[in-house]
Amino acid sequence: MIGVELSVFVYATEDEAKVERALRNTIPSDITGIKFSSQRLTGHFRDPITVITAEIRRDKDATKVFQATVRGLPTLDRHRLIEETGERTDKAGNLYLRLDKQRALAGVETLNDADPVHIKFRFRVPHGEDPASFIRTAIEAVVDGS
Repeated sequence: MIGVELSVFVYATEDEAKVERALRNTIPSDITGIKFSSQRLTGHFRDPITVITAEIRRDKDATKVFQATVRGLPTLDRHRLIEETGERTDKAGNLYLRLDKQRALAGVETLNDADPVHIKFRFRVPHGEDPASFIRTAIEAVVDGS
């Protein structure tokens, strides 16, 4: 694992502190050295949008986030993730997940494509190996070890 990047959009109608807390809830509390940043944008209707990003570059910490995320998913979401690995993986060895932002605020992780917390896990895939197969094996190892 090379690193992980988490991001979330904060819309004008939302409380920025709560949305940031939802993002932080997806990261194990014992991980330090997280680089947080925020960027102010303007939406289609000139409404303010903030993007909050957290980046973790240490292999050990990124792996811990990956394992905690997979283990934190409900059983059906874990199986869905395994089935959809090819659709959620790119050729560079990145795995993309979207977690329900509202549920993350409550400390619960579930897959959800609508208004999500975005997570991009960057894997170090061995040369010549299929990224989706490699990442699927990594997910299965976490699920089997749960």
